[in-house]
Amino acid sequence: MIGIQIDSETGDILVGKNGVSIGDTSQQNQYLILVSHPGEWKESPLLGVGIGDYVNDNETDFIRHSIYENFRMDGIEIEKMTVNPGDIKIAAQYKNSEK
Repeated sequence: MIGIQIDSETGDILVGKNGVSIGDTSQQNQYLILVSHPGEWKESPLLGVGIGDYVNDNETDFIRHSIYENFRMDGIEIEKMTVNPGDIKIAAQYKNSEK
C-alpha cells in the first residue's frame, strides 16, 4: 500500500527534501494495527489488537485470533504467523496491491 510514511520511533510524518515522504506503508500499517487499541481509529473503531496488553501473557490463541481478525479488517492477508510468549513473527501483505 502506498501512503504517507511516519517515523516508527516518534510517530511523526516523515518529511524529505521534496516534502512529505510517500512510499510503501504495508509494514507501518501492520505495526499500527498491532499496537493500537479498538476505538483509536475514528474510521474503523473496532480495529486494533492492543498487543501491549498481552505482555507476559502465555495465552497465544486469543492473540493469534485477534491479529488475524484485525489484519483481515484492513485487507491484509497473513501468509505465515508464529505466536509464542514474547515472540511474534508475521509475514503478510495486502490482498489487493492497489489499496
